[in-house]
Amino acid sequence: MDNSIKKILYLGPRGSYTQIAMETFKEKLGLFSTKAEDISSITRVIQQLDNEEDTIAVLPIENSIEGIVRETIDKLITTKSGVKIQAELTIPICHCLISKGTKENIENIVSMPQALSQCQTYIADNFKKNINIVSANSTSAATSMLDGKDETWASIANEFCANLYGKRVLEKNINDVKDNKTRFILLSKEDLNIEKPERTSLAFSCKNESGSLLHVLEIFYKHKLNMIYIESRPSKKVFGEYIFFVDIDRGIDEISHMLYEIQERCEFYRLLGSYREI
Repeated sequence: MDNSIKKILYLGPRGSYTQIAMETFKEKLGLFSTKAEDISSITRVIQQLDNEEDTIAVLPIENSIEGIVRETIDKLITTKSGVKIQAELTIPICHCLISKGTKENIENIVSMPQALSQCQTYIADNFKKNINIVSANSTSAATSMLDGKDETWASIANEFCANLYGKRVLEKNINDVKDNKTRFILLSKEDLNIEKPERTSLAFSCKNESGSLLHVLEIFYKHKLNMIYIESRPSKKVFGEYIFFVDIDRGIDEISHMLYEIQERCEFYRLLGSYREI
């Protein structure tokens, strides 16, 4: 691992699942002394990574329930400095009920919309119909709000967040879907050469005409390659034009010859990274 790395950016605020992922990356890669900085949005993380040297970043890219994180994909496609995915890891999502009071006294629950959505059956089964649900910008912001509230207020966040803000966990693993996970990626402008890659991500667009996408997909079929994910995103240039984001279950060393064939049939092509889970 490159010892010149001075900073690791992550989507904040402090106490987020992205911070947990960032700390895990630091531990696995031996970056114990690397300065960490939380950034308020995915767009700003990419912008700062574009403009700084000796810096890496951690962002969420996919949740097993909510699906792809579209802002992450969009910004990876348009990054100006050639930022690429260097590694990935998956973090279990375990929401907790957090409060200064007891569960029986709770009349108000605050969290970010995604966390509230992922716990809606739990809320319906455990609280009155007129429970007051309040949306916050993040689970961390929701938990820090409890400082100014009485014991009828609770937040939904992770246990790490509760400990960070000195709050009490009343109940763990309150997600409606217990096998809820989020995939996070490590980004860098420089190739970190972490380990032999096992997954490759691409973005490409075709001519807006009949059969153009099929001609690209025929390459995958010819080389017997499995697309483990495909998503279309608006090009944001011309209405009706799309960019396709694809994950392939092979490292670039095995498919470099195929990538040239794809590039020849595309209007736009970008290699977003070849990497593995660590």
